Parts: sequence; structure tokens; C-alpha cells
Amino acid sequence: MKEGEYAGWLTRYKLNRPLREYEIAEHLDPRQRIADLPPNDHGLLRLNSTFVEYMDRFFLQRGWAAMGGAPFIAMLVFFGGLFGSTIYVPTGDNLEPTRASIISGWVAVIACLATALCFIKFIWLKDFFCYTHYPIRFNRKNRMVYVFRHNAPGGVLTIPWDSAYFYIGRSSPAAGSAGHYTFDLRCNVLDDQRMVRDTFAVGMDGSTSRGAVLEHWEMVRRYMEEGPQSLPFPPLALTVSTETTLRNMVITQVSGQFSGFLGILMLPITLPWALFRYLAMKTCKRPVWPEDVENACVIDPQDPFILEEPSYAGNAKTGGPEGDERLLAYREQAVKLALEYDAERRERLGPDGTAA
Repeated sequence: MKEGEYAGWLTRYKLNRPLREYEIAEHLDPRQRIADLPPNDHGLLRLNSTFVEYMDRFFLQRGWAAMGGAPFIAMLVFFGGLFGSTIYVPTGDNLEPTRASIISGWVAVIACLATALCFIKFIWLKDFFCYTHYPIRFNRKNRMVYVFRHNAPGGVLTIPWDSAYFYIGRSSPAAGSAGHYTFDLRCNVLDDQRMVRDTFAVGMDGSTSRGAVLEHWEMVRRYMEEGPQSLPFPPLALTVSTETTLRNMVITQVSGQFSGFLGILMLPITLPWALFRYLAMKTCKRPVWPEDVENACVIDPQDPFILEEPSYAGNAKTGGPEGDERLLAYREQAVKLALEYDAERRERLGPDGTAA
């Protein structure tokens, strides 16, 4: 069974089920180094010797549901108001409306408003009045993974690193399509019978590159198994910011989605997207880790590996132009190696490069 590209956000992951064949084939062993691909940053928010913290899988898509639902909600409310304003209006020959026309008018009004409420509940509320992001922490010292869900009691999913079932998740962006998967780093929480009881995805937007996900995994795996000293910081530097400012929204959606001439062409989409993202995020609360999690994640003030989230997206602390060039070169090389990996895999396994 294929899950849609927005499973885990607009729709829910399928739970209370056995592992699927592809999840078994795509299982990632934390003790096995990805030798041919370098670790790469895909959504890292904080780094230190105690823990690393990642954004959630859909952080970069926030605002899309708000913008996509807006015209439909506006149209439904408009037509609902239009139908409602004419229910009791006399006909052209000044006759009172019939009982049947009044009933049909109210049915049309209720249908429009009920559909608008469905859009608000299942689309808009995925962006509005929730949380700015849903972070995931990997604590190296106690070997635990913390997944933020909400601020209330019981709002954090906690899994031992050694029992977490990480794999390369895949989704089909179009129902029934073949050979067009997007991939992400996903984790299943299994019970004693190896039934899937929970699922979450870590960092990075959905990628068409399986190699990029492996580079993302190698960053997480290497931190937990080998420590922060094994990570490439520098030349890498943190670039993602969760601060809710208009500047941040524009940088993330306008500059971060497309580059060059394509970025200019896409402005009619990316600029409204940034504005809707800003409006949606302004209604959201920031996540707050509970006290027990913070107590387990205390950072040594003398820790030499402390890197904090930048004040705005792209404000990487590289040390100047030379550091910027090294960062760019590292990322370009990582992308190149990931694409080469994907091409070689397609030659062996077919157009979509999947094993099962």
C-alpha cells in the first residue's frame, strides 16, 4: 500500500499493522556506516555534545495548506452567502418563494458551509493554531529519541535509540503513479510482536533523491554512534531557522525553494506562500520541551561543539567568505555524490530505484 506525499501531516500514517515489505528492505542499521556518501545537514536546528535537534519533515511546507485552502474556503463562503441571501427573495413576478425552493436554498447554504468547515478542519488547521514546528531530539548521552507532539502532558514520544526502527520512507505524490516516489528518513515504533504502533519522519522535505536521504541518515547515525567530533562542522554550518518573522518566511519560501531565473518565475507562487506561511505561523505556539526532557538534555557550558539555530534562515556562522565557499563546495559535492548514487541504483533496479 502506498502512502501519499503528505502522510504524517495532512493525513495520518497507517498504524497498528505489520512492517511492509519495502520497510524491511529499506531498514537502516545504525552500526553500519554509509561509506560512499558523506553526512549532510537536512534540517538540523541545534547541535552539541548532549543532543542534536531536527525540524520535522513538513516544516518547510508550512503555509502551503493555508494558501491552498484559502480560495476554496473563500469560494464556498461566498456561494453560501449568495444562496442564503436569495432564499426568501420573491421571484420575478413578485411571488413568494415556494417551500421547495426555500428548502433547496437552505440545503445549498448548509452544503457550502459544511464543506468550508471541512476544509478548515482538515486543511487550514494543519497550518493555523498549532505549533511552529515539531522538533525531534537525539540524545547521545542517554541514547534516547524525543519526538515533540504537543505541550500538554504526554506530548512527547520517547523511544530508545537502539530499538527505533529507522528506514527510508517513500511516498507516491500521485495516486496510482509509478516511478515517482519521494523519500524521507522515517522511523517506526514497534511493539514486542513487531507491529507498527507509531511513525514519525525526521528533518528534510520530501526528496526525490534516495542518496540525499542516506546522507541525512549518516549525519544522524554518525552523531549517535561516533559523536559530534565525527561530523563535518565546519565546513557545514546550521542554516535553518524557526523564528516567526516575515523576513524568515520570505527567505525560506522565496529564496530557499528555487534559485536563479526559476526563482523569479516562481515568485507569483512563492511570495504568496511566504505571506500565508507568516500568517499561519503567527497563530501558532512554539514547542516547549517538558522539564524531564530538558533535565535529560543539559548542555555543558564548556562544550566545544555547541551550535545554535541561526536568527534567520541562511544566516550560517561560517566565519566569512572563505567559510561560505567551503560550505557551498561541501554541499555541492554531497548533492553530486547523491545523484551519482541514485543513477547507479536506477541502472541496477529500474526507473524508481526501489528494491521492493
